[in-house]
Amino acid sequence: MVRSIQILSFVLLLLWASVIRAQSPLTPCATVVVAGPSEVEPGMALVFNASTTGPIHTTKPEFKWTVSAGTITSGQGTDVITVDTAGLGGQEVAATAELTGAPADCKASASSTTKVKPAIICALPFDQYGDIKFEDEKARLDNFAIQITNEPLSTGQIIMYAGRETFKNEAAERLDRAKSYIVDVRGLDRNRIITTDCGFSEELRVTLMVVPTGVNPLTCDSSSTIPFSEVKFTKPRPKSSKKRH
Repeated sequence: MVRSIQILSFVLLLLWASVIRAQSPLTPCATVVVAGPSEVEPGMALVFNASTTGPIHTTKPEFKWTVSAGTITSGQGTDVITVDTAGLGGQEVAATAELTGAPADCKASASSTTKVKPAIICALPFDQYGDIKFEDEKARLDNFAIQITNEPLSTGQIIMYAGRETFKNEAAERLDRAKSYIVDVRGLDRNRIITTDCGFSEELRVTLMVVPTGVNPLTCDSSSTIPFSEVKFTKPRPKSSKKRH
């Protein structure tokens, strides 16, 4: 009788141990974390970092990296990679790091996503318009200010040609008015807005440019100007326009 009880107790002990093993992981698993910036300028180097928490199988972990867009230029196999973002303006780059050599029953990978800002096309105007009312112009300047704000490394340039029929200092006054609106109403730094008076052309024309860092502002197009001798100061001055002395 005692012998039977001992055997039964041993069997129950084995069953209990197997249940405990089934409920517990066989191998402690490490957790992988991948970090990167929320966004970068197009063409800039994009850096992702991988780290681990918890027990790992080696003192120097190695990672296998994959990216959804762009090219890994350095760091494959290490905990830091650099990705080339040339030509990726407006896209997202997802980087995934997998801890190599981890046990099969351990989840040992993680991802992070970075947005590449839209690229600004050089030498193309953001907007262009003619002799419109200031109320209509403000709506164009609002969109212009938003674009400059979204491109923190850029400068805004306002280029103006007065028309053949004009009033004295029209271009200078309208340029000052537009810049003051962007600075005083939209809150942009005055140093980020430049104005260019290009003289006279057949019709009044305003061009808004977003100039990336490192790019020279646009110069006046002499082929579209008319000589001062052909300018007629017959255009009525708006009542709201301040006459310069």
